[in-house]
Amino acid sequence: MILFTILTAAYVAISYFEFKDYTVRDCVDYAKGLCTLIEDELDAEHIDDYIEKGFDYPGYTEIRSRLFKLRDAYPDIVFLYVYQIREDGCHVVFDLDTDDIPASEPGEIVEFDESYLKYIPDMLAGKEVPSIISRDQFGYLLTIYMPMTDAEGNCKCYVGVDYSMDLLTQYVTDIVKKIVLIFVAVMVLLSTATIIVANRGIVKPVKQLENRVFRDTLTGLLNRNAYYDYNKILDAQIAAGDAQFSIIMVDVNNLKKMNDNYGHEKGNQYLKNSADVIASVFGREDLYRIGGDEFVVVMEGKERQAESTHLLQEFMARIQDYHERKGLKPWEQVYAAAGIADYTSGKDTCTEDVLKRADMAMYTEKVEMKAARTE
Repeated sequence: MILFTILTAAYVAISYFEFKDYTVRDCVDYAKGLCTLIEDELDAEHIDDYIEKGFDYPGYTEIRSRLFKLRDAYPDIVFLYVYQIREDGCHVVFDLDTDDIPASEPGEIVEFDESYLKYIPDMLAGKEVPSIISRDQFGYLLTIYMPMTDAEGNCKCYVGVDYSMDLLTQYVTDIVKKIVLIFVAVMVLLSTATIIVANRGIVKPVKQLENRVFRDTLTGLLNRNAYYDYNKILDAQIAAGDAQFSIIMVDVNNLKKMNDNYGHEKGNQYLKNSADVIASVFGREDLYRIGGDEFVVVMEGKERQAESTHLLQEFMARIQDYHERKGLKPWEQVYAAAGIADYTSGKDTCTEDVLKRADMAMYTEKVEMKAARTE
């Protein structure tokens, strides 16, 4: 029984730290995507004007309102702000208030957080800095700073994102409670009953934990973490000289327009509908959502690779069919571009090389589709 207790505690600890690692990596990836969206809203050339004139600068209030919408689209984000890092501190470009904490005014100087003091030289140089987990008067937070650059690549400011880590704590606490209850049951049941209860009470919660790590919560598809793990397998096959696969990159168009015009609820419905259409052609077992509007299909093996081009044509025909249908709501439509690349021995050194070529093919298709609509 002591051994069982030790093994149970060890399993809980390992699961916690693995889940925490995946959560942090996911948050960093989403923060990078969010930074890209914010860059679309801000004009890097006018960062100093935002700081100096604040709400008096034309369009400042409208930009701030759109930043609120971006923050509210990510329920785990507590604080979102934009700082310009100088020798005397963090100069506020934008800051969004919460129900409990008022926002800092544009141009206000915020002192450097103690946890980031050692990274100040890098931030003054415009470099990326590591994420930090902290617990203070603002809560249990994961803080991520992403540099925002102008057209010449010069860092103009940093986008700061603070994620709440309370969800992780609550989830792990629930699992620990279940395991404790199971342990009590094990004390009074026979060995056969012990196995049944353990399977129901330990294995199932752990499977749920694994699903959270490897499944996209919106679409139910495999997520970026699952794709990275699969990459390791494919890279090992490449190193061994027996790799045979194709990658199809699918980019769903008009997501930002859908969110702006009809709200994020309809935008999510549009994404789920698009994911279902992609899965109906390629299947769900090979399909990954690796970004907000980006999906990857991995066609491994001789037979799957042989049918990849045909399936891609079928998918694009399905997209065209949606364009020609009448009476569909905008979020019931599907707009997407796709590109394919085959692994080529001697040319591709890793899976990422194949993905980049598929992404380039997808981008070429996107440009051609846009040109066709213009004509």
